[in-house]
Amino acid sequence: MKKLMLAVILLLSFTACEGQHRCKDPSEEHLKQKLLRLSPDSLLLSKSDHVPETKLKKCPTSVNTSSELIQDRSISPWSYRINKDLNRYPQKIVEAYCLCKGCVTSKESSMVSEPFYKEVPVLYKSLKCKKSRYVYKLRYIRIAQFCICRFH
Repeated sequence: MKKLMLAVILLLSFTACEGQHRCKDPSEEHLKQKLLRLSPDSLLLSKSDHVPETKLKKCPTSVNTSSELIQDRSISPWSYRINKDLNRYPQKIVEAYCLCKGCVTSKESSMVSEPFYKEVPVLYKSLKCKKSRYVYKLRYIRIAQFCICRFH
């Protein structure tokens, strides 16, 4: 019985000690500098003028020619939403989504509205820990930039 108690105490103390050495996320500034170092032309770190909508928009019946926003004046209108991933830096990325299945001014059913994608660099958290900090690795992901009309 004493051996069992001793084993439980040792296990509990080892577990408590283990919890103090957990890996932490690096600072946002560190991640920003790493992404800039690995991909100096990263557009994600610049201030974006793309503002996500507070509520999802619907397909308009006609082109909004009076709008100052290009996404409203397009025959393939789009809006923006947040793409969020807590294991990535940046965690939040603004991406486009198409408002219509077809094109606003086209009566042809052979025209479709689809997103135009661009590969962008991001850092993904790995399970590795170095100096009590998670290691982040460079990856490229596809993010919708705007929508275009094309023949089906």
